[in-house]
Order: sequence, then C-alpha cells, then structure tokens
Amino acid sequence: MLKQQTYLLSAASGILLSLPWMFPGQSWSLFFAFVPLMLAEHRLFGQQDKQLRAFFCPALVTFLIWNVISTWWIAYVSLAGMLLVIVLNALLMAVVWTSREFVRRQLGTASSWLALFAFWLTFEFLHHRWAIPWPWLTLGNGFASSVKLIQWYEFTGVLGGSLWILLSNFFVFIVIRDLRSQASLKLLQSAGLAVGVIVFPISLSQYLYFSYSEKGMPLNVVVLQPNIDPYTEKFSGMSTEEQVGRLVLLARSKVDDSTDLILAPETALPPMWEDSLMMQNKSLLLFSEIIKNHPKVRFVAGAITKRKSGAGEVISETARRSADGSFYDVFNSALMIDRTSDVQISHKTILVNGVERMPFQKYLGFLGEFVLHLGGTSGSLAAATEPVLFKGEGATKIGPIICFESVFGEYSGTLVKKGADLLVVLTNDGWWKLSPGTWQHFSYSRLRAVEIRRCIVRCANTGVSGVINQRGDVQMQSGTGTSEALSASVLMDDQITFYTIYGDFLGRISAFLSGLIVLYWLGRRWNKW
Repeated sequence: MLKQQTYLLSAASGILLSLPWMFPGQSWSLFFAFVPLMLAEHRLFGQQDKQLRAFFCPALVTFLIWNVISTWWIAYVSLAGMLLVIVLNALLMAVVWTSREFVRRQLGTASSWLALFAFWLTFEFLHHRWAIPWPWLTLGNGFASSVKLIQWYEFTGVLGGSLWILLSNFFVFIVIRDLRSQASLKLLQSAGLAVGVIVFPISLSQYLYFSYSEKGMPLNVVVLQPNIDPYTEKFSGMSTEEQVGRLVLLARSKVDDSTDLILAPETALPPMWEDSLMMQNKSLLLFSEIIKNHPKVRFVAGAITKRKSGAGEVISETARRSADGSFYDVFNSALMIDRTSDVQISHKTILVNGVERMPFQKYLGFLGEFVLHLGGTSGSLAAATEPVLFKGEGATKIGPIICFESVFGEYSGTLVKKGADLLVVLTNDGWWKLSPGTWQHFSYSRLRAVEIRRCIVRCANTGVSGVINQRGDVQMQSGTGTSEALSASVLMDDQITFYTIYGDFLGRISAFLSGLIVLYWLGRRWNKW
C-alpha cells in the first residue's frame, strides 16, 4: 500500500511539473509541483532499512513523466532520439534529486536540503555547458509565458526562477508537514515563510514591470514566414527557386521606404559557398533588387554555407573532403546583405547534438554520417567559437541567434556585451509541426528579452514568428502553419543589465557550494578511516 501511494505521489509531481510546458501561462503549479514527491520521500525516512533505490525509483518516475509530457514532440523527427533524450535527462535529474537522501544519511536533514538546492542549480548550470547540453526543462523556463512574474530575471536569469521554485516547494512542504503537529505557532511561522517566499518575488516583479519604460531608437522590421513544410517541401517537392520566390513575394507585400530590416528564417536560402562570388548567388541577387529600390534596407536570412580550408589551416574534426582532395566545413549560418557589396556571415555556435553534430566527435566521429541534419545535408556541422554581430550603417548592431541558441541566456548576454542593440532569432520549428514545442521555443525568447532588456524579433519558417518587447511582452505574433509577413517597429537600446554582466552567477555559486559539500563529506569519511 505504501509503495503504491509513493508512486502515485511521484506521478502527481511529474504531471504538475509538466503543466507549464503543456499549457501557456500555467506556471502556478511549479510552486508546489515537487511537494507530492517530497511527501512520498518523507514517509520513507523512518524506514532506515530502505536503500537509496527506494528513493531513486519514485524520483525517476516523476522526471520521466515530466520529460515525456513536455518534450514528446521530439519524436516527430526521431522516436529513438526522443527516447534517448528523455531517458538520459530523467536519469540525470533523478540522480541529482536522490543525492539529497544520500547527504541526509551522511550529514543530516538540514545539510541535505542545502545540498539539494546547490546540486540542482549546479546540474542546470552544467546542463547549459557540457558536451550534450539540453537546458530545455530548466525549472526557471516554466515561467516563459508568465513574464509579469519574473521581471527580476534581469538580475538572476532563469536559474533565479529555478531557485525560487525549489524554495517555494520546500516551504509549502514544511507547512503540510507541520499541519500534523500540535504546535500552532510553528505552523504559522512556516505558513508565513511560504507565503513570503512566493509573494515577495511576484510583488517585486510587478513593480519592475509597471515602472519599466522602454528605451531606444525605433527600427522598422519586416518578418517573413514562408511556411514551407520541412518534410515534404523544403528539401524535396519544392524547388529552391519556388522557395526563394515565396520569400520575395512576401517581402514585396510589406516592404516600403520606411523599412530598415527584412528577416527570413533559418536555412531560408539554398546552400552556398563562402567566397568572393557569394553576391552572385541567384537567391541573394533577388533580394539585392529589393534593396536597390529601398537603399536603407538590410536583409538577414539563414542558409547552409560551405567554407574551404585554407592552405596551412588546421583541418577541423568536422571537415569533409571534396572530390579534388581539399577540405571544407559546413555551417548553419545567418547572412546579412545591404546596399554594399559585402555579405556578413555569422555561424551557429551552439549546435543540436544528434541532429547537427555528433557529440564527442573526437571519439565518435565515425558515426557522423548517421547524424540527421535539419538543414538538408548529412554529417556533423562545424560550429563557430564565438558569436558575430551584424553591423549596419551608423552604430546599429544586430545580434543573430539561430534556433537552439535562443535557449541559452548567457549566449544572448554575450551578444549584448559585444554591442548588440537588437536580437533576431532565425529558426525553422516546422519539424515540431503543431506541437507545444513551437510555442515553448517562442516563449523562451520572452525570457531572453527580460534577462537582457532587448527587443527580440523572431522569424520562423512555419511559426511562431513575432516581436517581443523589452519587458517580454508579445507585441505581435504570427499564426502557426501560415504563410505571412509581419511588419513592426521595435526599439534598439544599449542598456546593460546585471544578468548581462554577471551571467549565471547563481550556477557558479552553486557549483562552489556543491564542491564544498562534497569535500566536507570526503573529509568526514577520511576521518572515519
């Protein structure tokens, strides 16, 4: 009976954690989503004979349910890939969560809670940075559609939201636990702390939201959403001439003399070589004609680009050999052209593992040919070492973000520290069809807008495209699965937020605390020996 109740409670936590990723704006469940799991574990504490697996298995159930419900749509691209991502992520989460019970047995209950908070934030911090990054389910991302609650992300980033969720769940759990005691004063104290932990950040956010005044010079943008099906049209079924022609028609329907910037989505243009003849590419020439008629317009679009290795240049791990024996790399890129003859190029820095690159390429490079690339070419892509800004006339600088990069807060902050006045996200998202994956990805750009206080213009192939202001509000958005062009005015600003400067400092502090906890435990073990 106890075992059944334990797993029912752990399943309830998995469902509650999933709600914000299933339904936009349902972030309220995060304040108590872990409480059922905590209660299940609390009932096991008194049974000293319980092995760690008795705590690990319920936690694994919670995290499997959360991962499956929230990210099942990966199966549209690869069922095996979806299962691998979900199982690996859930296992990592369960290990981190169960570490609290391990610490409790060694160092006591109080230390175990501190360890849980530190270990979890360290896990999320490292999950943004290791060889197989997958920060999609970072707890703080759950407020992506509730930006009025987290305006203070400009100081802490999403890890501040993760800490808020963990603390809220802890104090709600303490209140429920104390309900069984006879000490009414203790219960009132616990309830007061729980209310304060939840309400104070919300009140602060409301103040920041309503007192914030958007700043900057206006820029008129046209966003092209061609709605080209990646499965049946993008790489087969529709010629590149037809695809580019659709973009041109959309552009002409909205561009006028006031337009400053035109955006087309990720891989909107056909593959091309990065050489001096790039401006002779037929696709770019079509847009150069529009620019001739509207000289101040700049055109930014995604494309797969190829670059030959120069003489004496070190051959990269991802390089491919051409028929003449030379080597070249393939990039997922963003391009910008204007009335000058130059083409500015920015290569994607953070690639999607198993899709655009083979993780641990040095050791698993022989599997590279089996990598599915969502840009129409197989094999691992090359990545840039750092982001590049697009520079226009005057002081205007545009920070291009390609697809998955928009999930990483510090990456956007790096672009701003380099001088970006405006961020643009180029993505496809048609791979996920009409699933929650499309609006989840769109909402993450709202988090970036709050963290760095920049307007973000998002251009997707099949939706959702849109414009997000400096407070994270959606100023304008497209439908999903529609072909349309959006026209909007955005503000370019040069302010620098605390988070932009210091990044995920909470993760670094947590990693330091985690190290101290581990060293303290090792020291105690050493003394016993």
